[in-house]
Amino acid sequence: MPKNLANLSTSAFSVRIAVTAIVITFLAAWAVLRAGTDSATQPARSPVTQSRASIAATPALAATPSAPPQRGIEERLPPRVRQSVHAWRQFVSAKFAGDHSCAECHEAEYAAHQRSGHSRTLTLMHQSPLADKLAEQGSYQDSRRDQTFQFKTTPNHSSNVSPKHASDHPSEAFLVSEAAHASGVVVPVTWLLGSGIHAQTPIAVDEITQSGVELRWSAFAGQEDIGITPDHERFDDFQAGTIECFGRPLDASDIRACLGCHSTLAAPPSLPIMQSLVIENVGCERCHGPRKDHVTLAKQGLAEQAKPLLKYETGEAYMDACATCHRDESSVQADATPSELARFQPYGIKRSRCYLETPGNLTCSTCHDPHDTVSHDRSRSIAQCKQCHGGTEDGPSTKHVGPIPNDSQTVCPDQPSGDCIECHMPAVSWTAGISFHDHWIRVQ
Repeated sequence: MPKNLANLSTSAFSVRIAVTAIVITFLAAWAVLRAGTDSATQPARSPVTQSRASIAATPALAATPSAPPQRGIEERLPPRVRQSVHAWRQFVSAKFAGDHSCAECHEAEYAAHQRSGHSRTLTLMHQSPLADKLAEQGSYQDSRRDQTFQFKTTPNHSSNVSPKHASDHPSEAFLVSEAAHASGVVVPVTWLLGSGIHAQTPIAVDEITQSGVELRWSAFAGQEDIGITPDHERFDDFQAGTIECFGRPLDASDIRACLGCHSTLAAPPSLPIMQSLVIENVGCERCHGPRKDHVTLAKQGLAEQAKPLLKYETGEAYMDACATCHRDESSVQADATPSELARFQPYGIKRSRCYLETPGNLTCSTCHDPHDTVSHDRSRSIAQCKQCHGGTEDGPSTKHVGPIPNDSQTVCPDQPSGDCIECHMPAVSWTAGISFHDHWIRVQ
C-alpha cells in the first residue's frame, strides 16, 4: 500500500525497519558485508534535488521508448562490493529455506498464508496481471493534471526462459511514458506494491543512481480504472522535464522503506539496492526468522534443536513485530487525522483499555489468524469480544478487563446483544473508497 509519508515519522519508522533487519540477518553477517561498500551504495544524486533538474540525470528514466530495461549495477560495482554481494547471497542461501520448505510440515499454515495479503505484497510489475491489463488499455488520463500516460510491455527474448515460463510471463518489462512533459523518456516500472485487497501502487527503481519514483497512479480494489495514488494530490504541481512528471521522487531510504515492509528480506544498507537481492512478499521467514537449519534438522527428526531466531514471548513483543510495518506511535504523528490513524492498527490497539489493562493477553492474533487472510465474519469478531465482555445467553462472563469491580459491568449497557464492532471499532473512510476499522477500542 502507498504510505502517507507526510503524516509519518520516517526516522522512527526507518529505525524500526533497521532493527528488524539486523535481528533477521545476524550481527555477524553485517560485520562481514559492511567493508568497503559505503561509497558504492550512495545514490549519485538525491531525487529530491534531481526532481528540479533534468530527468536525463537518471539513466533508467532516460532511455528511448524502444530500449530494453537496464540489467542493474552489479557489473559496475567495485570488486570488494561484488565480493560482499556474493557473500550476502551465500549467506541467504545457507540460512533461508523459502515458504515451500515450510509447507512440507506446516501444510495448514502454508495454505492459510497463501490466502493472505502477506503472500502477495510485492510483485515484479511486468509479471503482474495489472501490467497486461494496462498494456492492453494503452493509456491513462490523469484526472488532476494535464497528462496522459502511455503504457506498453516489451517481449521476453531471454534464452534462459522456458517456453512454459514464457507463456506465463511473456513480458520482460513494463514501460511508462508521457510525451507532453517528458518527451523521449520511458520509465521501466520495477515493482508493484500491495496485495490488491485495498490497492496496488507501482514504483520504478533505478539501480544506477539508487533512486526512483512512486508512480502517479494506482489500482484500487473494486474499481475498474486506475486512479491517483493516495497522497499524490499534494504533488499536483510539477516541473516538466523532471522525474516529478511521473510521480513522487524516491531516494534510497524511501525505496528501502518500501521494500522493507513488502518483502521477506531486502539487502542491508551496506549493500546497493538490487532487485536480485530481494526475497519477494512477506513470507514465513519474515516473522519466524531464517529457518533452513530447522528444515534440515526436521528431516532428521530433530526439528526442535533449531530454535527460532525471532521469539514472541510477550504481548508487547508480538505487537512490536506487527507494528514494524502496520505502525504504532513511534511512526505516526500526533496530529494525524482520524482516517490516517485508522490505517495503523497497532497504534489504536496500544491505546485501548483491552490492551492496557490485560498486558500480554491481547495482541493482533487474539482476533486475527496471523497466517490467514483477515476474516470478515462479523459474528466471529463479536464472539471474540464476548470472550471477555460477557453478553452470552447464560449472563455475564466470569472474566473482566482490568480493575472493573463488578462482572456485570462488562456487559454493554446500551446493546448487550448488539454489534460490538459497529460501535467500538467503526470503519473509517480513508481514500478512493478504502476504509479501515479503527482499532482504538472505545466508545466512539
